[in-house]
Amino acid sequence: MFGGAGNDTIDGGDDADWIDGGIGDDVIEGGIDNDTIMGGDGNDTITDIQGADSIFGGSGDDSITAGVDTFSDYPNDQPTYFNPLTGNVEANPYFGTGDPNKEDGRDYVDGGDGNDTIRTGDDADTILGGNGNDFINAGIDDDSVEGGGGDDFIIGSHGSDILKGGDGNDTIYGGFGTEPIPGYAGEEPDATDPQPNNGKDFIDGGAGNDVLYGEDDDDTILGGSGNDYIDGGIDNDDLDGGQGNDTILGGQGNDNILGAQGDDVIDGGDGNDYIFAGNDNDSVMGGAGKDTIDGGQGNDTIDGGDGDDFIEGGFGEDSIMGGAGNDTIFAAGDNDTVDGGDGDDSISGVRGDDLLIGGAGNDTIDGGEDNDTLKGDAGDDSLMGGFGDDSIVGGDGDDIISGGGDNDTILGGAGNDSMRGDDGQDTFRDVNGGDTIDGGSGTDASDYDVIDLTGSLNGGGYYLDNVRPDNDPGDTIDGDSPNDGIDGTIVFTDASGAETGRLDFTNIEKIIPCFTPGTLIATPKGERKVEDLEVGDRVITRDNGIQEIRWIGSRAMSGEEFARSEHLRPVLIRQGALGKNLPERDMMVSPNHRVLVANDKTALYFEEREVLVAAKHLTGLEGVDIVEVSGTTYIHVMFDQHEVILSDGTWTESFQPGDMSLAGVGNAQRNEILEIFPELATREGVDGYMAARRTLKKHEAKLLTR
Repeated sequence: MFGGAGNDTIDGGDDADWIDGGIGDDVIEGGIDNDTIMGGDGNDTITDIQGADSIFGGSGDDSITAGVDTFSDYPNDQPTYFNPLTGNVEANPYFGTGDPNKEDGRDYVDGGDGNDTIRTGDDADTILGGNGNDFINAGIDDDSVEGGGGDDFIIGSHGSDILKGGDGNDTIYGGFGTEPIPGYAGEEPDATDPQPNNGKDFIDGGAGNDVLYGEDDDDTILGGSGNDYIDGGIDNDDLDGGQGNDTILGGQGNDNILGAQGDDVIDGGDGNDYIFAGNDNDSVMGGAGKDTIDGGQGNDTIDGGDGDDFIEGGFGEDSIMGGAGNDTIFAAGDNDTVDGGDGDDSISGVRGDDLLIGGAGNDTIDGGEDNDTLKGDAGDDSLMGGFGDDSIVGGDGDDIISGGGDNDTILGGAGNDSMRGDDGQDTFRDVNGGDTIDGGSGTDASDYDVIDLTGSLNGGGYYLDNVRPDNDPGDTIDGDSPNDGIDGTIVFTDASGAETGRLDFTNIEKIIPCFTPGTLIATPKGERKVEDLEVGDRVITRDNGIQEIRWIGSRAMSGEEFARSEHLRPVLIRQGALGKNLPERDMMVSPNHRVLVANDKTALYFEEREVLVAAKHLTGLEGVDIVEVSGTTYIHVMFDQHEVILSDGTWTESFQPGDMSLAGVGNAQRNEILEIFPELATREGVDGYMAARRTLKKHEAKLLTR
């Protein structure tokens, strides 16, 4: 049948018809059997209810209906939807669980150019929208739809459909789910599984900024290029954003989500999701469930949400929140920030200067490489700094802390913590009774561990107890050798002097440098006994000429104290023991008082002619011995900086305030020093009061005494 030019009305009736509407706005009905219909030019209305029809709309804004069941076959509350092309709310004949007409036929529909409205019914139809802004409702069974050029609106309805938007900004619904189609009204879908027969759809948005809904069942959705909005809906979906800055919602179910390129926003929703954010700077939310999240490249923001999640930040400076649950988090990339949140989390910094926070729960944190900040927060945490100059804060709970390599700062916080410095120059702060501290191993100048009690006394005081003489108290810290570092106990007291707690330590340095009464100190007015000197008196120094004394202190030691702490017994240096007239007379000093040694050996072994050596490390020399006394007084003389002064004809050190030397003078005298030198209350102030010379360790001093 040929309509020719004009607005024709053609009814094919029964049998397999061949119809060409020709030019004009034609109304064509194919009838029963397998028809071939061509609308031709013009805005045609084509209807073919049954048969495997081939329909070509041609040019113009056509309305094509192929194989649609009559509305009377559906419930009275048949739903409607909004047709964006006509602007009307229309009945949707495909919503429901039944299939009123199982012999509609597999139709082939090509809308051609123009803004077409195409509806097909039962069986697996093939629909091409062509160019233009088309509205396509594929109907029941497994359809194949390609929108073509233009901003198309496509509904897959029932069945496992293949839906491709093509070019343009398309909106595609795989079926009907919990999210209503715009303008949709009627039967309310079941929130858990509204349409179990929607089918496993394949949706490809193609080019353009698309809106793609998988709705019910296990869908596969490809966003393609452009900034797409993808909602997988219910069940286990595979979602790929493709290029562009996409928004991807997994919805319910165990989804696989790929952000690919662009700054994507991804929400896995409920279920155990696998999310790979891909390139660029993404925002990822795992939602409820045991999710696996890989941030990929870029500076990502990741929130695991509820559930025991596995999160890897990937490359870039990421911000990661574990959320509730027992999460496993690898920061992996550059300078990352991680907060484990609630639960017993395992966090690894790997590389970069990371900030790693355990949050609530009993967390395990490993800083990895570089200079990290670790915070256990609440719970009994296990914190390992790894390599780099790390700052580690235990927080509340009974924590186990290991500094690892390099120079770490460790703050125990509340609870009974176990702290170990390992290699490097480590500093322990915010310590309390019930803590244990091990400075760790190391035999060279790079390992020098201290306990800083600033802020730990809470208005009380402390004293040292059980310092074991088997361990020589000196400048060397060596956890592997019993002859380096000291072991002992810091006893904390309240303001009245009553004991409040004890801290056991090993491999920590303790220094109490001082003279004993009778030592003669060189001054511009001649030699004077050290016990006769006063603040403001002037003393001859080796490096800085004549200097005024800023502070003088003393500590009396009884024979009972020496019996309890044999390592504090004085050292007697006989006349000439260090060289001709060195000293000029017998001199007795504290064991940690350092003496200047300058000779060819020091230049040969240490490439420095002048070094300082603790008196106790010179006992290998003839005439230098630790002696038993019934008691003595150690006197400290302090200047604006560490000085070398002439005592009994030998150059020796003045008092150098350090963490352990300040501990040795007692609370009252320490407060006097801090009043004169308030900067010594800070870590920077103590570090800034530098030694006048290099100080030899015990094993180094042995080279001079053998």
